[in-house]
Amino acid sequence: MAVCLLRYLVRHSSKPRSLVVSGASSHGTMSTYSTVTTLSAVKTQRMQHMAVLRSGVGLAERVLNPPLQSINGNHGSGNIQSSSDNNNKDTDAAFELAIKQLNSLQSNDAAIRNSMKNARVDTKADTIKYLERSGLPLETVERLSFIHVAGTKGKGSTCALTESLLRHQGVRTGFFSSPHILFTNERIRIDGQLLAKDKFTEQFWKVYSRLWDRREHDHDMPAYFKFLTILGFHVFVAENVDVVVLEVGIGGEHDCTNIVRNVRTVGITSLGLEHTELLGCTLPEIAWQKAGIIKTGSHVFTHVTQSECLEVIRQRAKENSATLYEVPPTEDYFRSEAYAPIWQTFSNLIRLNGSLAIQLAEDWLSQSGKHQHTPNEVKMDPQLLDGLISTHWPGRCQLVEWHGMRLHLDGAHTLESMEVCTEWFEKSVRDSVNPKILIFNRTGNSGFEPLLKLLHRTCAFDMVCFVPNLATSTPNAPSQVMVRFSPEMQLDRARIIASAWSDLCATEQQKDVGQVYNTLIDAFTAIWQRFPQATDHDGQLEVLVTGSIHLLGAAISALDLIEDPKSRTDK
Repeated sequence: MAVCLLRYLVRHSSKPRSLVVSGASSHGTMSTYSTVTTLSAVKTQRMQHMAVLRSGVGLAERVLNPPLQSINGNHGSGNIQSSSDNNNKDTDAAFELAIKQLNSLQSNDAAIRNSMKNARVDTKADTIKYLERSGLPLETVERLSFIHVAGTKGKGSTCALTESLLRHQGVRTGFFSSPHILFTNERIRIDGQLLAKDKFTEQFWKVYSRLWDRREHDHDMPAYFKFLTILGFHVFVAENVDVVVLEVGIGGEHDCTNIVRNVRTVGITSLGLEHTELLGCTLPEIAWQKAGIIKTGSHVFTHVTQSECLEVIRQRAKENSATLYEVPPTEDYFRSEAYAPIWQTFSNLIRLNGSLAIQLAEDWLSQSGKHQHTPNEVKMDPQLLDGLISTHWPGRCQLVEWHGMRLHLDGAHTLESMEVCTEWFEKSVRDSVNPKILIFNRTGNSGFEPLLKLLHRTCAFDMVCFVPNLATSTPNAPSQVMVRFSPEMQLDRARIIASAWSDLCATEQQKDVGQVYNTLIDAFTAIWQRFPQATDHDGQLEVLVTGSIHLLGAAISALDLIEDPKSRTDK
């Protein structure tokens, strides 16, 4: 109802689109705009993407698919699949076969470490080589238009918001992101929808076969992410999208996505220490890598706050004759009498990334000649608001009710993102008397101790589960296979994390309720046995799953495999 009302107002309003027209300054005085009638409707919109319980729908679909579909009414891509299509056994089997072949391009941990010790491969030149070998010239890719986004925290969320904003303006969108939660085709979206499995499979074999047939030696194939980047470009060209919202994989300067030279709108989100073995051990070094996506003459928008990082970004922008804009706070768009009451209803998704996304979308629309916009102009209207609140970005501060549990799903894996996650969870459970449970894992080699400290002081957890990213003891579904980390390596890592948690509890003189489980099914079985009232729906458990996007996927898969939680407690 809320979204329908907003759309009606957009279609029938005779008022100008802009609430406020200001210059480059973000501190203009906001004028009142008579859209107060939308407030009661907007307040009913679930700002944290609470999934609506629907009979017969599995947890995976509730997580991945928004409860209110926002479909671009101006375009019909033929990409959207019905539930019956998603459950088609032949389609699923063909898709999984393609993913198994794709997984052969993953590298194990030893190979990755060895490559890091050797001289850096020219990733961009390598990507272009394989792109053109696959039958797609770079010049053809560059006939598309791009918005390129890098950063440590919030780059995926910013991209998702930007894509939604553009789609609600009637733009046909492509969206490339990483990693995925459950299915590899989450990484490539058309008009906000996951690329259909049959289309993914068709495009995969076309690209893979061409590259395989044109090898110059046995190992002459692109690595996993490089292949997916190339595949994404093929899809976006075939789907003839108006714009591609392109999320950087790692860093920026040397990232596979950084081969396109015609980017006019660039975003850089919050920065922090991450992938230090690849990007550098200081914030200025990381800022230099992220700013590597700045192209000649582009408009660069950022909400980076650290002065040492901003100085690096300014310098790189100057070197490329680009213009840097520090975006205003998102709250500035909601200071008018009409919109101020809505601010308190927003999730962190919008609060932290809304302004940057608005500026990126509006700048692209302006540079494409679709309407006029001054960089850092602060304005709000029902159409923009609809684009913001309709954004669905699963696995980030997402709350889903399932079998007596309030599942808090957040893939936070950096200190900055975990700060957001723990603040969100603490607010969510502040008035709850229900048992509170943490499920945590952290893959990779970066430190997890700061994350544990944040989690430890968030609340007094009644149960803490450390578990590998494994749904069951049998192999994960193809889309969730991690060649780099074997099950044994992951279990060893979980034990190390559990030991660090025990040390933290001892230091704080608090009871250690942590335990290691081999799989997510083992963990959830133990949870239901400990708190059987949840399976009878007589009570609810507050469950936080965090530390890794891959952990979320394994947890969702495990819960979908457990059809009757109560039967597990009766054993």
